[in-house]
Amino acid sequence: MSFTVDLILTDVPIEKGADWKYIENLREEYYEDKSGAHEKLIKLHEVLTQRYPCLSSFADDDPEIDESPWADGPMIGNFASKMGMLAIIYPRADEVFPFILKNALALNIVVADGQSEKIYRPGDGTKTIKKAWWKIW
Repeated sequence: MSFTVDLILTDVPIEKGADWKYIENLREEYYEDKSGAHEKLIKLHEVLTQRYPCLSSFADDDPEIDESPWADGPMIGNFASKMGMLAIIYPRADEVFPFILKNALALNIVVADGQSEKIYRPGDGTKTIKKAWWKIW
């Protein structure tokens, strides 16, 4: 199991219920989309893998592979024309998700976190996630 994030390049309805229904329908299209990764997702991939290399960049016997936060790879294979998906290992989600969020929003990509059922939209004022109140700064 992993922490998954949807990266969406289209407008997602704001209405509760309609938002996640739209995302579910978009996921169905995503699985059939063979047109390749959108340029914004390619740019996001570049930014993410500069900091956290893709699993596919490691040799199978490379001990550094255990340091990767990604749950699958190659990551670029998880990107299509209207959306992409990322899978993060749970122990690294608190570290990696804010980085994904910041960079995706900067590229005008909507981020949907199915674990918390939150949708982050570019320009909505949600540029970062605050640490939980019980965590030490």
